Amino acid sequence: MKKTILVFAIFINFFSFAGQNTKQDLPDAWRKWLNEEVVYIITPKEKEVFLHLRSEKERTAFMQAFWFQRDPTPGTPANEFRDEHYRRLRYATEYYGRGTVKLGWETDRGRCYIILGAPTDTQRYFETSADLVPTELWQYYGDTSLGLPPVFYVVFYQEGGTGDYKLYSPSFDGPQRLTAGNSQGLDRYEAYQKIKQVSAELAEASLSLIPGTGGDPRAQTSSLSSDILINDIQRLPEKKVKSEWAEAFSRHKEIVTTDYSVDYVPCDHVLFVHQENNQNYLHAIIEPHRLSMSQYDDKVFASLKLNAKISSLAGETIHQEEKDVQLAMSPEEFKKMERKLTAIGDVIPLVQGRYQIDFLLRNTNSKEFSSLEESVISPSSGAPSLSPILFLFREEEISPKPETLAFLFHGRQLYPNTQRVYTKSDEVLTYFEVYNPPAETKGWVLHVDLSREHEVLAKNEELIGSQTFFLKKFRLENYSPGYLKITVSVTDNSGTEVMKQSQEFSVSQLAFGLRPWSFRRVYPPLVHPYFNMIRAFQYLGLKEYDRAIQEIEACYDRTNPHKEMAEPLARAYFGKGDYAKVIDVLGPLKEIQEFKIIELLGKSYYALGDYRNAIDHLKKALMVGGEVIDIINTIGFCYLRINDPGEALKAFERSLKLNPNQPDIKQRVDGLKGEGKK
Repeated sequence: MKKTILVFAIFINFFSFAGQNTKQDLPDAWRKWLNEEVVYIITPKEKEVFLHLRSEKERTAFMQAFWFQRDPTPGTPANEFRDEHYRRLRYATEYYGRGTVKLGWETDRGRCYIILGAPTDTQRYFETSADLVPTELWQYYGDTSLGLPPVFYVVFYQEGGTGDYKLYSPSFDGPQRLTAGNSQGLDRYEAYQKIKQVSAELAEASLSLIPGTGGDPRAQTSSLSSDILINDIQRLPEKKVKSEWAEAFSRHKEIVTTDYSVDYVPCDHVLFVHQENNQNYLHAIIEPHRLSMSQYDDKVFASLKLNAKISSLAGETIHQEEKDVQLAMSPEEFKKMERKLTAIGDVIPLVQGRYQIDFLLRNTNSKEFSSLEESVISPSSGAPSLSPILFLFREEEISPKPETLAFLFHGRQLYPNTQRVYTKSDEVLTYFEVYNPPAETKGWVLHVDLSREHEVLAKNEELIGSQTFFLKKFRLENYSPGYLKITVSVTDNSGTEVMKQSQEFSVSQLAFGLRPWSFRRVYPPLVHPYFNMIRAFQYLGLKEYDRAIQEIEACYDRTNPHKEMAEPLARAYFGKGDYAKVIDVLGPLKEIQEFKIIELLGKSYYALGDYRNAIDHLKKALMVGGEVIDIINTIGFCYLRINDPGEALKAFERSLKLNPNQPDIKQRVDGLKGEGKK
């Protein structure tokens, strides 16, 4: 009984997907595209993402990206996959709907044809024998890389000799379903023998859709291999396309739909938090698997945009920016590196905490885009901890530089190995740090082990002393290909393990590996106000106003104030309720016609009870920033405070014209009008 239920569950999957409608209220054209045109080839994740899109522009960009992921020859005008898909759809609609109430593409034969294409061979049994119902036997050569057998059959039959052709399952139906007339009522083996008299090939297929696996025809049931094959056919579109592109599209749809970046390119990456002078910095390397370059005259170039977004675990965005990345080189330089991957490096200061990191890399010329999403921990001050293990394929000592570069630590330029793959001729090179080391670590011991499964192959021990970072290497020439592990641990003076990190890497069978060429943006020194201000904005996003003030005050010149620093400093003081400080900071800039500055001044005057100054500044804010309901209401409350109900009524009525759904304000208006009648 359990086997019957399992067979039914597997087999029924083939039917359950076709023609499923969505509750999403889609325009007719998009409903047709989703539920008819691509219903058999869209993956569940792609469908989920599509149903969450809200605008015509987003859906159009999604559709373009959908076909682009399936294009076997990107960069050419034709999309052979799309053209073949619509040819199959037209054929199925025209030929497989005859004699049935269903449209051709809705039938079992139509679905199979759309997914698999035309069979290699087709045998039809209509009037061959009165002992068989009309039956079709389709033969295919399978792609073993997709989990299909080298050769397999698909069988369809007309139940009772009329109506639609149904997909046949050796386990769910059995040979008896293919018999008709006087042959009905036979047992499984008798039905098999009757079919064999007509076609030995069909008889074998009635036991198993995979040649050579039918087993004993006298057995009561068939194995599940045929039903698993049918399920694999249904899932074939999911194996051909990785749905991660749809997830990336969903996360960044506001950006990628702006310029119709539709060619998703997978990427490898490394995120590492580096600690220096008690501050944390996120270093990132992004390696797209493909980067198209353009050529104009004697220059090969790519114009990239790198978007970074950092969010708290509660979903609050604390950092968001877009950076231009311009790659340019001569044709001769390009020939030397065109077969290599490109590693794009970046640095962002990161305040302590746990965060979700999102990067989006777009090629504005080719419309390629790559995306990554990962959680990181930026260590808090105080308790010591061990960084993750950073795998490198190279490091070099360089002369001191005043600027900041990605993975330039302590005078050494590091080149991360994003895939953690080495050859036997390589050395596995690792870097790690001890965050917040206390004074007592001078007697602690660092242990670095190289192991395979539970066997330690090599080890290294040393006193930590005053060192906070370490570069360790092991030669790999004596180790066979496969997975190895690096384990780093620290024991205190009593021998107790207090910190530990481990990470696997692999040794390849290849003689050598290609290494990427690197591009890193150049930033000012870490002491530059640029980094203070980024940390300040992050603290503002976290509502940690005192820390934001500390970062800005460290580089703020009150004798020569700039609005780029003054405005966030005032926001921090406003957030902590120090309104007098807001006026002190922004007072010298009050003549600047900038909405945020004037608004902060107006609301600070209101909070301090200086209602006339508040009205003056808030009216200026409306002149600069347009109609803002919150400001208009605040003006109304200011007039109430200075006992001017007439002007207050005007302000509240103005607000209600913009948004009538304000019960509190409406109640105020009704009350003021009632008092006026008295």
